[in-house]
Amino acid sequence: MSESKIISKSKELLSKIPFGVSLLRPLYHKFFKQRLIDRRKRVFQQNALSVISDFHDCMEDCGRFYTLAFGTMLGAVREKGFIKHDFDIDVYMWSEDYSQEIQKDLEEKGFRIVQSFVVDNGLSGREETYEKDGVGIDIFYVYPAVDQLPYCCDFLTTPDCITFEIEMKKYGGVVCRRLEMPFERERELTDFEDIRLYVPKNAKNLLSFRYGPDYMIPNPNWTVSGYDNHFVVWKEKKGIYKQFN
Repeated sequence: MSESKIISKSKELLSKIPFGVSLLRPLYHKFFKQRLIDRRKRVFQQNALSVISDFHDCMEDCGRFYTLAFGTMLGAVREKGFIKHDFDIDVYMWSEDYSQEIQKDLEEKGFRIVQSFVVDNGLSGREETYEKDGVGIDIFYVYPAVDQLPYCCDFLTTPDCITFEIEMKKYGGVVCRRLEMPFERERELTDFEDIRLYVPKNAKNLLSFRYGPDYMIPNPNWTVSGYDNHFVVWKEKKGIYKQFN
């Protein structure tokens, strides 16, 4: 059993004990979570470039559209590589390009799907996580505007639940948020260490919108609540979480 699954199982078991959640949180954050983060960073530093290169080659071979997203896009623009405190890979795809064949294409390149979230069976939101060589790739699907700007979704739990599995059992779904940003479909290749990857043509505008106008200055203490991040809690929607073995 992998370390992450051991931690997840421990959290699930302790959550069944009265006051287990409140007892577990300090332990999880001080030991389990930090241990997992340290391991993920080591593996990421060793394998991330080859993994993102394999992902790019897969998308090119299959004629599928993607661009780098969030911290990975920030690294491409600012560092011409990964930012030092990142330990996963983020990409955008567009909702109209989604196909079940994507999973098949990636599996043929050695990736495996780890988890997924859907809203309205994927009609209103979708996020998928794949993994290869211990490195995760989060695919955020971009949807047409509900309000003024296109959006992708992210997902989280309520304070009384510490895993998505527990949230699903207790509430029948997980908390869904829309991240509304000026996504555009046009893209271009950019240097990324010793390979070339796709970023949106308006990457600088997206990064300023997401991280603030000083995004070119490294800030290892940045948090998602540290800037006007344009999250909208989608109260009338629930995300459906699925974990894959």
